[in-house]
Amino acid sequence: MGPRVTLGTRVRILGFDDSINSLKTEMFQLVELFCENLPKKSEEEVCSDLIVMESICSADMADAVDAQVNNSKSCPLLRETQQELRRRVCEPSGSYSLPGPNQPFDSSTSRNWYDRILELFEEFLQRLQQKFRKALDWLKQIAAACLQGLRRAAEAVWRVLKGFCSSLEQLFKSLIQV
Repeated sequence: MGPRVTLGTRVRILGFDDSINSLKTEMFQLVELFCENLPKKSEEEVCSDLIVMESICSADMADAVDAQVNNSKSCPLLRETQQELRRRVCEPSGSYSLPGPNQPFDSSTSRNWYDRILELFEEFLQRLQQKFRKALDWLKQIAAACLQGLRRAAEAVWRVLKGFCSSLEQLFKSLIQV
């Protein structure tokens, strides 16, 4: 058996020949890594893992846009614009909220624990969507004929992200209802 891959030390296994399909695959692999041993983790560990996972997903999305642009035959993209899009997508969103004094977290009740993990995961998905939507809106505002290739690549990644978030939300809801 090979070296164990964790959220913090994840390696790129796939190339970007088909960057959109690779992005989807990498995002689902990342969720699998996140879910490993989930019931054994404290809420603080889950929050920490979500921050790492958000950072990795953001970088993967920016990489997919870069790969799409580099593989397209559109006019050359201004390097500063591509870097600014990457900065906006990869910008950290902050920490995840732990329960306050009025919302005690009881790890002895697995139902409450799974409900809280679902809330945190939904927050993670919303952050990814908000961050990418804002970056895409910004790009649409400054897009000119030369930037159409980048916009199409970003929209392709946005469609993958929306499908990914929708699939995972349904999966987590069905798991909790079981």
